[in-house]
Amino acid sequence: MKIKRSEILAPIKRWIIIAVAAVFMILLSFLYMLYQTSQREYEDKLVISLFGEQKMYTQMISKDVSRIYGLLLAKDTGKKYRSEEELNQRIEAVKADLSSICESFEGNLVDLKNNNISYKGKAVEISQSILDSSSHLQQIDSLWSEFHQSIHLVLQAEHIDSGLMEEVVFINDNNMNLLERCDLLEGQILEKSIHDGKVRSYFLYGMIAVLLVATLFSLYQLQYFLVRPFSQLYKGIEEIGLHSYPVDRKYPTQKKILPIVTEISNMFHKINHLITLIENINNNVSFMETLNFISNTFSAYIPYNYIGIGLISEDKQRLIPTYGVSDGSIIGLPEGIRGTSWMIRDTSLGKLIQSGEARIINDLEKYCEGSPIKLYNKVIMDAGIRSSITLPLIVSGEEVGVIFFSSTQKNVYTEEHMNFLKMLANSIAISLNQTSFISDVLYSSILALAKLAEARDEDTGEHLDRMSHYARVISEILYENNIYSDVITLEYIDDLVRFCPLHDIGKVGIQDNILLKPGKLTPDEFEEMKKHVFFGSDVLRAAEKNLLKRGRSLFGIGIEIAEGHHEKWDGSGYPYGRKGDEIPVSARIVALADVLDALTSKRPYKEAFSLESSLEMIAEGRGKHFDPRMVDVIFNNLDRIEEAYIKFHPNRENTYQYRPEEKLIG
Repeated sequence: MKIKRSEILAPIKRWIIIAVAAVFMILLSFLYMLYQTSQREYEDKLVISLFGEQKMYTQMISKDVSRIYGLLLAKDTGKKYRSEEELNQRIEAVKADLSSICESFEGNLVDLKNNNISYKGKAVEISQSILDSSSHLQQIDSLWSEFHQSIHLVLQAEHIDSGLMEEVVFINDNNMNLLERCDLLEGQILEKSIHDGKVRSYFLYGMIAVLLVATLFSLYQLQYFLVRPFSQLYKGIEEIGLHSYPVDRKYPTQKKILPIVTEISNMFHKINHLITLIENINNNVSFMETLNFISNTFSAYIPYNYIGIGLISEDKQRLIPTYGVSDGSIIGLPEGIRGTSWMIRDTSLGKLIQSGEARIINDLEKYCEGSPIKLYNKVIMDAGIRSSITLPLIVSGEEVGVIFFSSTQKNVYTEEHMNFLKMLANSIAISLNQTSFISDVLYSSILALAKLAEARDEDTGEHLDRMSHYARVISEILYENNIYSDVITLEYIDDLVRFCPLHDIGKVGIQDNILLKPGKLTPDEFEEMKKHVFFGSDVLRAAEKNLLKRGRSLFGIGIEIAEGHHEKWDGSGYPYGRKGDEIPVSARIVALADVLDALTSKRPYKEAFSLESSLEMIAEGRGKHFDPRMVDVIFNNLDRIEEAYIKFHPNRENTYQYRPEEKLIG
């Protein structure tokens, strides 16, 4: 009977929820206790401040009544130390002060009786039961009624008489009585507040104790549910290839703790590498950088010497070798299969791509026995490959290619290796799709800009396509002959071909009367024409500067080409008169490809030269206009150049007949 995953996880989830909820409630209880304690202390301080204010008012009332009596006495007896007008003003000022104090005291008392009091805008909540049952409040209220009546008579008095004297004596005699009643009521309120606070605290302590018991019980249950399936968890780790320590599927003993901790640490290293890989992909790191990162990092866990990637053509019929990276022990890959493609139906990869399943071949020689060895298998085996894991690359449910992890050793791959590589294959597919999208957008933008410049000169025709093809052929020949191997790589060739159409993008800034002039340019016009290298490089630098803000660099090789493709080997070119190796390799290749197409194509100022004549003129420019090593490599591979020429001129008679035994140069 198959057990549902939800049924397995249900008890764990339940106890986790209980434990988390209990801990959360404990934290809330502590926070509530702290809040209540803080609130009670705060309100107690407000009560103390409020009654302190009332007691201060009581004393001030007594003081002001005595001052009024003294001032009236001075007025009636004629013992004036001030003028009568000043004395009257002083009496009125003290009476106003006394009246204000009375209003404040009475306002606080009314609010207190209605349990609607506040101090400086802060509300104070007092137990209604205290206010209803407190004799002190009733006595304060009764005593204040008499105080208020006496104060009223004092405020009305203009002279000293027996009635005024009685009221003054009453106020002074009962002042301390009113103050003491306020003290007693204040103490009663604070005592009730402390008692209620203790009751709440005891309740919260009890609730916390219950929650703590629930937490401990939940943790005990979790320990039971988690430790028991420990071996199964470790088995799963073993299956995805993240472990290296021998697995014992029993409860771990004390002696095994240290090795397990070490093994867990190693697993986290692997997981961190996977996280770094994902971050690289999220940060739009280039696909080759991602592939190199995988090659350098995960070879410590998986025995491979070479990673190769083949992409499925747009018509879904062919597999095209596209990327490859080696640890240095593989010779002849990916160069041996670059530029080729295979019909998927003619290979064993069709079923693999259709099924989406991975495949392990642990002995390639044995796998190929009994059937004719196909070209790609021969190239792979000649390079030293003896075993491999092949996985389909799938993006959004669509197969985009396959990836090969290959080793020079036989019988090295296991199911665990394959499971781990499936994770890498998914990341590679995402990065590949992301890079392909960015490359397509970039190339479309570049081509649109280049076509915009080309469109102003109708006679250039397919110049960009022809020149890009010549540049690819020349750079591939240089690469195959290990010339400028420190610069030219397969990725470099792709970038060169992608950006060489931008060589004359600056011509969009040249006036039509100069750009389209059918005859020879005047010296001034030629100086104006030269400015197109600055226009082009400035535009690309601006784009590059924008990208550098995001930590990316895309237009570097395009800037080299736009700025340097009119420089000459002997230093007689423009704009800077650079010579020899001062000129970037990319600019030297594009200069040669550009001139080759210009010579063999019709221009407003000339007819097209034959390939033979064009090559002779290039030979004359060896060491002057062109890099001599590049010219030599052309003349040592004239069949490749002729093949590229015929591709674009199939109907044009070629007067130069190539003979392999002849070399025009070197």
